[in-house]
Amino acid sequence: MKTSFSPQAVPGLEVKIEQLRFRVSGKGEPERPLVCQYYLSIRNGSDRTVQLQGRKWVLTDEETGEKVVIEGEGIVGSFPELRPGGKFRYSSYHLYRQPTWAEGAYFGRDESGRPIVVSIPRFRMAAVPEGEGDRPLF
Repeated sequence: MKTSFSPQAVPGLEVKIEQLRFRVSGKGEPERPLVCQYYLSIRNGSDRTVQLQGRKWVLTDEETGEKVVIEGEGIVGSFPELRPGGKFRYSSYHLYRQPTWAEGAYFGRDESGRPIVVSIPRFRMAAVPEGEGDRPLF
């Protein structure tokens, strides 16, 4: 009989949103999507090696509550292995049309093969006035 395990959070494994950048694409063209570029780091402060194998984002429209789920293997084309004390940094983006909340999780396995999960902190995507498109979050 095969045993199934639910992914477990690993104490010390954490995601930090380092910066958000907002761009309004196609001035004067309301049908064009807006861009939120995010810079994230994943730090392994635990005592075990983990490998991240996939991600799931949930984007929730602030006004309507409509949700869009984005899932896939890897993280920007890689499957980072993080030893204790290791860090993985990357940037990517989401497209949206009106204020939207983004949140999610990364999934993987620890060195013993147990499934793990680490949450992506929730952040708000909303266009900002000209000249205020970068938001460092330190």
